[in-house]
Amino acid sequence: MARHAHEFNCTNCNFFNYPMLDDKMNGNFTVICGNCTHEHHRTIVKGVVTEDRHSDKMGMAERIHVMKSASQKEKRKLGIVAQLRQMEAAGLHK
Repeated sequence: MARHAHEFNCTNCNFFNYPMLDDKMNGNFTVICGNCTHEHHRTIVKGVVTEDRHSDKMGMAERIHVMKSASQKEKRKLGIVAQLRQMEAAGLHK
């Protein structure tokens, strides 16, 4: 079971959040910003947060609370694995 940081930006406070996700995570998740507690309703596929909203086909959502220490105003430099996983999620790398 591999865990990796995944970056997403909170649209409410404009902080960057870096939750640690498992590559076996699939389904609906409510990701809660570590800075302002704004809720993001997203689908996670193979441990990657997508831009897709909750899907009726994937069942009830689990909640992920991003730790305050994993939320910051400035963007972090991501490691190569995290960069590749995000490119794959965006359809830029297969």
